[in-house]
Amino acid sequence: MPNVVFKFRRPSGSRQQNPSVAMTEALRRLSEAEEMRPLFAQASKSGGKVAIEVFHSRQGQPLLIHIKKEIA
Repeated sequence: MPNVVFKFRRPSGSRQQNPSVAMTEALRRLSEAEEMRPLFAQASKSGGKVAIEVFHSRQGQPLLIHIKKEIA
């Protein structure tokens, strides 16, 4: 797997909950998509990683998936 980090963001005060197996599998598959290759190549050149962040509501529903390069 490419150099990827998954992060799960929740509003402060909301209940901490582990992601489901289905969510984890979906994010893994997203990280392996052909469209992601250029981003992983850029991150690799700069010695960084790609972060896939999932922002959740207080009720636990995913609201937004944000993908960014993280420089080491």
